[in-house]
Amino acid sequence: MKRTILIALLVAGCSGSNLETSRGPNGETITGNVVSVQVNNAANAQAAFSLADRYCRDKRRAARFVAQTGTTAAFDCVKTE
Repeated sequence: MKRTILIALLVAGCSGSNLETSRGPNGETITGNVVSVQVNNAANAQAAFSLADRYCRDKRRAARFVAQTGTTAAFDCVKTE
């Protein structure tokens, strides 16, 4: 159930937008766009947040935690004004 909700949130946040995929320093997969980002295979929640925040900052936004299932964490990239 949690995984379904996580996927639904990511699809809703990413629909109609180009997705970018990159790798973190320890092999993490970072997938996102200007409104949301997903981090897979992070060692812990803090590592996932750091990667997501760096990704969002490149887009002049800040990471906000949405959900985590296993080693997959989802974040919104929110405007910082």
